[in-house]
Amino acid sequence: MNSAASLSPALSPVLPALTGMDARLLRLLDAVLDEAHLARAAARVGLPLPAAASALERCRQLLRDPLLEDGGTQMRLTAKAQALRETVRQMLAGDADAPAASPTQQLSSQAAVTQRVRILMPDYPAQVVAHALYQELATAAPALDLEFQTWLGDADASTRLERGQTDLVLGSAAPSGQVRGREVLQERCVAVMRRDHPAAHSLTLARWLAYPHLQIACHDSLNRMMDEQVAMQGLRRRVGMVIPNFLMAPALLQDSDLIAVMPMHCVPAATAAHPVALACLRPPLPLEAPPLRLLQHRRHAEDASVALVAQVLERLVRLRFEGR
Repeated sequence: MNSAASLSPALSPVLPALTGMDARLLRLLDAVLDEAHLARAAARVGLPLPAAASALERCRQLLRDPLLEDGGTQMRLTAKAQALRETVRQMLAGDADAPAASPTQQLSSQAAVTQRVRILMPDYPAQVVAHALYQELATAAPALDLEFQTWLGDADASTRLERGQTDLVLGSAAPSGQVRGREVLQERCVAVMRRDHPAAHSLTLARWLAYPHLQIACHDSLNRMMDEQVAMQGLRRRVGMVIPNFLMAPALLQDSDLIAVMPMHCVPAATAAHPVALACLRPPLPLEAPPLRLLQHRRHAEDASVALVAQVLERLVRLRFEGR
């Protein structure tokens, strides 16, 4: 590792041990320090529990500290382990610019290693891409496991990515600090309602405000944007119903006078089996939705599994939603 010079002087006695660790051992240590739980840390980095236990014991010997101790109802970090957390993160981030083999090449040399990659993204488009993502990875990396986590909005996703509680985020948050990202889809906001809605033929601001709105709670950034623009004009909108996710929206919109504003890619496409009788109109406000971005922390810069999932996910999102 190459970032020892930037680390805390208070930890100088353990620096030789830390800098002597290979990236795999350091990643397990990072997971243990985040989770304070060996089984969860093992699942996070894709190690069988016996191998993770052996690796943790190696860390304990090198650092001359138990790292985890009995906290009564659960394990907790020792004082030294607490002090190590930021240092280990810095060391993992310090190798982010080193050249590496392609994700597929790296995975092929570790075909027997199971790793779980955790993904945070809204329920829609997750519903559209999850099956295709699993099918493709089941062939390319059969030992790789996927975990789609519960989406609670962009702010929550960014926090969890910083804390190491997830590996990939597909959302609207902007990269910052140690989080890097790239745009995968340009968003376009639409007002959505049933096709025979009284406002469907001419959606003025007055008509839009005259009907109750369906608000999707997980799209926190768009909701704030709408409320700010309405308030600037001295007006207010009535939120007739709040729902947690996009999947609930179509049925509610089809059978009511509710109107929702959402990104175009979150409006389900019609199929022969599931015709969607919804109208999509330009909102009566100048709403510029932020692009959909794929985000990951620099600590995973050399993680072949995360890189492979990111590549496949980006391609599938572009394939399924570009041009809509």
